Amino acid sequence: MKQLTFAGRILVLLAVSLGLASLAHGQASRTWVSGVGDDLNPCSRTAPCKTFAGAISKTAEGGEIDALDPGGYGAVTITKAIVIDGGTGSGWASILVSGTNAIIVNVATSGLNHPNDAVVTLRNITFNGISQSPVAAGTNGVNYLRAAQLHVESCQFQNFGTSGITANLGTTSGNLTVNDCVFDNVNTAILSNATSPALDVLQAEHIRVVGNSTGVNANSNTFATIRDSYFGGNLGANGAVRAGSGCTVNVENSMFANNATGANVAGGTIRLSNNDFFNNTTGISGTAESANNNRFRGNTSDGATSNVIVVK
Repeated sequence: MKQLTFAGRILVLLAVSLGLASLAHGQASRTWVSGVGDDLNPCSRTAPCKTFAGAISKTAEGGEIDALDPGGYGAVTITKAIVIDGGTGSGWASILVSGTNAIIVNVATSGLNHPNDAVVTLRNITFNGISQSPVAAGTNGVNYLRAAQLHVESCQFQNFGTSGITANLGTTSGNLTVNDCVFDNVNTAILSNATSPALDVLQAEHIRVVGNSTGVNANSNTFATIRDSYFGGNLGANGAVRAGSGCTVNVENSMFANNATGANVAGGTIRLSNNDFFNNTTGISGTAESANNNRFRGNTSDGATSNVIVVK
């Protein structure tokens, strides 16, 4: 075989460079989906894709997928830092699933996806697991397996047989933030698991957790803080908020009403400050730490507190 001339080598290198440039150009920093789009499109604003799964491969790491109009945009697995916003355009995005997860967040160690510092944001999305009597059909709304941070903002979760959000981090640490979200008719609103020595840091603010079996379940190796939230009509044995062994849950400025159990101290620590416990069967199961500023009324049993939070 004859060797390439110098000019031939230059042409080959130029062709490779153009090919790589074309590949990089194929991933935009912002892509769009529409109910009348097509996943064969480039996912531009004028030629949007139809599903989140179709758009994510055409979106650069750290980029954003936005919905142009109300629509059902399908399940997706997220393997890189990204923002998915169902309301930045002019619509509201929905994901309807049965027997599976709506979104899996799993930024793997391979490739250039930066699993140790990847940030994923999900915003303005309705997660519906389909209501089927006597149990919901969907598995998880969001299954958080790996990413440095996951932010879930202004989302609604309903009809999931396992959880609205499951943080199942195994041996990797993570940070889950949940703001302005609603959880209705799910088995567990938020379930947090991590394997020692990893730690899941859960921060929830302005969440509405109503009509579920369990509310927020810090099951293992979790440090959680919940503020300005409402827990009502959660009738399962785990309670509206649960702290398992090795977990600490801080709850402030929140209301617990008409639950089977409001706060369930199940081997971990729950710290309470400025909360209302009204008309629950059991206000507190176990003994919770208190700043001596919580209010109890109409519970079958208020439960016990130890006033060990120092007010200064």
